[in-house]
Amino acid sequence: MPRTLYLKSYDLYAEILEYHLPAGEFAILQREKFMALGIPLTFGTFCREGRQVAGIFASPEGPVLFLDSQHVVGRFGDTSATVMDLPGQTKKQFTLRHKQASGETVAFSLLYEKRLGLGANPYDNEEEDIDLLAMIAANIGHEAFFRAHLKEWAGGS
Repeated sequence: MPRTLYLKSYDLYAEILEYHLPAGEFAILQREKFMALGIPLTFGTFCREGRQVAGIFASPEGPVLFLDSQHVVGRFGDTSATVMDLPGQTKKQFTLRHKQASGETVAFSLLYEKRLGLGANPYDNEEEDIDLLAMIAANIGHEAFFRAHLKEWAGGS
């Protein structure tokens, strides 16, 4: 069933992601334009690296993790993610792996600039506080993370 979701940005207050399922087409909206639509946000968040987007949102089947148009419904024990610093660079690499029911593994990866800001806010003292992909990688091994993203559709059409 086609659905349009609206996700807040993890690190840029002024941006909202309009994400279309099942095709995975997307557009970045300015917050003011989105607010004028008068519709609610979907439970989830995204980050942007240039023209690429990645993130997570809740669905009735569980967390949907996405990179651009690629998306998978995560399952505890079958979905994993890592974030690695690239030696001698200011970049990190996020990699998500998902074992499908067929036994086939789907994987996608994003190379991105390290997020700056630790120490700028007294509450931002862990990498996961300023880097969505690090937050996903740190929490994807916990069943509670999957339960938190198991919700009926709200917002969007």
